[in-house]
Amino acid sequence: MHRLARPLFALGLLLAPVTGRAEEVTGAPPLRKLGEHLFIPREEVLDPFTTSYVASTSGFSYGGAAGPTFDVNGQQVDIEDYQIVAYSQLFAAQWAVADWWALRLYASGLVYSGANAPAAAGIGVNGVMRGGAGTTFSFQLAPTFRLGALIDVAFGPSVGINLLESIRQSIDSGSVKTPVTSTSSTTVTPALSAAWTISRGFGALINVAYSHGIVEANFVSTDLDMLSLQAALDLDLRELGSIPLGLGLNYSAGYSLGEERFRRYVLGAGFFYTGRQELTLGLELAYRRAPLGVKDVFVKAIYALFSLRYSFN
Repeated sequence: MHRLARPLFALGLLLAPVTGRAEEVTGAPPLRKLGEHLFIPREEVLDPFTTSYVASTSGFSYGGAAGPTFDVNGQQVDIEDYQIVAYSQLFAAQWAVADWWALRLYASGLVYSGANAPAAAGIGVNGVMRGGAGTTFSFQLAPTFRLGALIDVAFGPSVGINLLESIRQSIDSGSVKTPVTSTSSTTVTPALSAAWTISRGFGALINVAYSHGIVEANFVSTDLDMLSLQAALDLDLRELGSIPLGLGLNYSAGYSLGEERFRRYVLGAGFFYTGRQELTLGLELAYRRAPLGVKDVFVKAIYALFSLRYSFN
């Protein structure tokens, strides 16, 4: 029994809320703190902070869309309900070179497929892998206000399996075509991010980002450009009392700037453990409307992100 008691006691110390204000202010103040509020790190929201951290995030999503169905010749025959499921995984790390400069690396993967017959035929099974690097330049302009400039570059392949599309191409060409298609993409995203402590326990983030992407398939490249706007609020009940619980709300909208017009909306909420300032355990829930990139299909989806982050300052 004593073998089990020791690791359980250590886990209890890790997750126990901080009980005294004196423990919170020892040493240098964390870089996520502005005035009387310690901002909660969130995977769905950009921020201007240069905190060093390692993080892992797992995501699950279920969505639906009104999508066309096709015969073997590729002709549309009807509109059906597409049901889609997805799983994502992200690993990220950031290093604070100075209190005004940070470097980061990340790797992510996404798998999505149709969950019913029309979606399985029209969408198939798809996988996306991304590697990326970024940097943040950030300056505290006032005790409760910080402004940052972020630049991120992401790149990687996408692989899809679509039997219906391969049958159509085989009929058109008179030869058997593989059902596997692959593309690669590179995306550059500069952004401005501002953090403002409204009062003790309350903070706000406002972000503006521009994304330029290049997608290559079969030696043909396509440019995609999008402008994104985002606003977010967070509330830490621990700072207002003793409950180690953080709450967050965020809304973002993305607008394409190229020939291919589309809009993307995300409305999300998050729940976070805030008992220890260096440890973040969170669940983020969101509703998203976004283009799938297949036959003008727009997906309305609900997804959940489970995140674990450890900060070093």
